[in-house]
Formats: sequence, C-alpha cells, structure tokens
Amino acid sequence: MELAATTPHTPGQFDPENLQVTYCNKTDDEMKLAYWLFRMMGHPTLVKAGGFATTWALQLGLPIKWMIRNTVYRHFCGGESVQEAQKVIDKLAAAHVQTVLDYAAEAQNTEDGFNAVRDEVLQNIALAKEAKTFTFISVKLTGIGHNCIFEKLQGKQQLTPAEQEAHKRTRERLDSICKAAAEAGITVYIDAEECWMQAPMDDLAEDMMRRYNKDRAVVFNTLQMYRTDRVKYLKDCLHRFEGEPVILGIKLVRGAYLEKEQQRAKEKGYPCPVFHKKEDTDKSYNAAIDLCLEHLHRVELCAATHNEQSIKYLTQRIRQDGIADHRQRIHFSQLYGMSDNLTYNLANAGYSASKYLPYGKVDTAVPYLIRRAEENTSIAGQMGRELSLLQQEMRRRHL
Repeated sequence: MELAATTPHTPGQFDPENLQVTYCNKTDDEMKLAYWLFRMMGHPTLVKAGGFATTWALQLGLPIKWMIRNTVYRHFCGGESVQEAQKVIDKLAAAHVQTVLDYAAEAQNTEDGFNAVRDEVLQNIALAKEAKTFTFISVKLTGIGHNCIFEKLQGKQQLTPAEQEAHKRTRERLDSICKAAAEAGITVYIDAEECWMQAPMDDLAEDMMRRYNKDRAVVFNTLQMYRTDRVKYLKDCLHRFEGEPVILGIKLVRGAYLEKEQQRAKEKGYPCPVFHKKEDTDKSYNAAIDLCLEHLHRVELCAATHNEQSIKYLTQRIRQDGIADHRQRIHFSQLYGMSDNLTYNLANAGYSASKYLPYGKVDTAVPYLIRRAEENTSIAGQMGRELSLLQQEMRRRHL
C-alpha cells in the first residue's frame, strides 16, 4: 500500500488504529507467527518455564537453535549478522521507519569480550557511514566494561589500581565509539541498566555529551522513568549543563528491570527505587517529556515507549506548540517485533520513528529474547492489545 506523504513541518494526525499502515510490510506467515508468539507470551508461567528450559538446553548443547531462530528470534531480531539485518533495515526504510541497530551482546566479563563488542560497534558505524541506511546505534555499557566496577563506583568504594586501569579502558572504548559516531553522522543511544550501577554510567554519558554534543546530540543518555529519582536527575542534569554549549541527548524509557529492582531492594533492605504503581510511572514519564519540551532549544528527545497515551500526548504537544523542527529534535522508538501500530503510524504521520533492531548469534541473543518475553508479560494490557490488533488484521486478510 502507498503511505501518506507529509512534510517535516506539518505532521499529520497520529492514528494508531490504522491497521493497513501498521502491517503494511508483514506477510501472512509473519502475521500468523506474531499471533502465536503473543498468545504464548500471554502466559507468564509458560514464559518463565520456557526461558529456563531454553537456557538449560543451550548449555547442554541440545539442537534447539533452529527452533529458536524460526520463532521468537525471527520475530524480535534482525538476523545473526549485520548483512542479514540489512534486509530488515531496508524493509523498515521502505515504510519510512528508521533503525536503531543494537548488537545483542549481553554483559561481558573479559577484556577480549569488551574489545570484541567495541570492534563490532565500530564496524557498524563504518558501515552506516558508507551505506547510509541507518543513523542510530545502541550501546550497553556492561558490554564494554566490568559491571562489578560500575557497582563499586556506585557504592563509592575505592578501586584497586588494576580496576582503575580497567575503567579507564572502558571509557576509552566508549570514547572511540562516540568519536567515530560524531564523524560519521551517527547517533549513539547509551542504554540504561540496573540502578545499583547506573550513576557511574550517567557520569560517562554526560562526559561524552560534553565532548561530542556541540552541534547536535551525538550521544543520548537513557532515563528509566519507573525510577523514583529520575525526574530529579533530569532537572539536575539540565541545571548542570545550563550555559554550556552542549545539546543534551535524553532518551526516555519506562524501565526494563522492574521485578529485579523490587526483589533486590527487598533482599538488601533499602527503599525500593522504582514506583509500585503504573500510574506513578506514567506521571513521571510525562513530566520528563514536559521538562524536555520546556528546554527543547538545548535538548534532543527520544521517547522510546510502547505507551500509547504518552505518544499521543507528545504528538499533540508537537502539533499544538508548532514545533517546526520536530524531526530533528524529537524522536520516537519502539522495539522491533512490538507495537507496530505505534511505530508505523508515527512514521506515516511524518514523525521521526524508529525500531530498536537487535542482531547477533542465536545463543548470544537468548538472554535478550528471554528478557523481552518476560517484559511483555509484565506490561499491563500489552498482550491483549497486540493480539486484538493482529486478530483484526487477520480477519481483514481472511487468514
């Protein structure tokens, strides 16, 4: 189908109910697979058991990779290599959807592992510079640095000389990525992680913003708005950078480690760092949107959310406030394989919309896939919404 044409300055009306746009590039087989997967993910007990069984089977060397690859991996990942992912990138681009390329390497624990992740990301930046098919990449700091060192820094513990050298190398890896991105015209989204090691990650992100965010936001820091302290952090960050020739890159998410954060706080006896009520997270998220819009002359914002109400709120603000350069200053992003009704209809209405597209070897990506599945089961109404939209489109196609 032909997508609506809009100008960058006059975004159209965002309509998340337009299913012809939502599923414009999904084949009948892909529709059926998505429906089956979301039905399975509607059962939290089954998801947890499946995650455990999958990890166990891979550790034992059982031949199940083909099954993973053709089901959950196929739906949520772009492929095992950048070359495979390129096909998905091209398919998204045909619908005016951009790509945030995400190398699905979970936490490493060796210098060789950290260097390998850095080198992979640098290769991707070089590819993007040459091919010009995507302009965003994602970096997870525990992929290029020791999480135990981040934890010690968070707890204000003294690092040993060896740990100081290791952390210096982590900073150098991140700096090499950000420098290459700045030169290539690429944007780097630094992922948020667990609260017990986030503060030193915030410090690194802010250091990189000071260094590279002069003419545009090369580097974005990610704020998990289910945390009770993130609105304050954002206010403090805006204050710290006031008067500096720096464009802040702020990516807002709701949060990925809810159960883990609650459980650890309970076990260790400290105040829970995340909200207990979804409504409080929603308020926190929209308050952060308001703060970014208030300072949009020195902020670039990425609203990386699957919450339809927050997206409607932000699109309405863009239209009401007449933000002419919204495609340069405000971005929307959702995970590949989820909430296509949001991403595709945002792109169709003329907004800057992207998919987070992970890629990597099947066994390497399994921790990521398990986390995605478990997150989906914990999002109130997510499965029902996905299934309802899929059912409507399948009925329309007579599947």
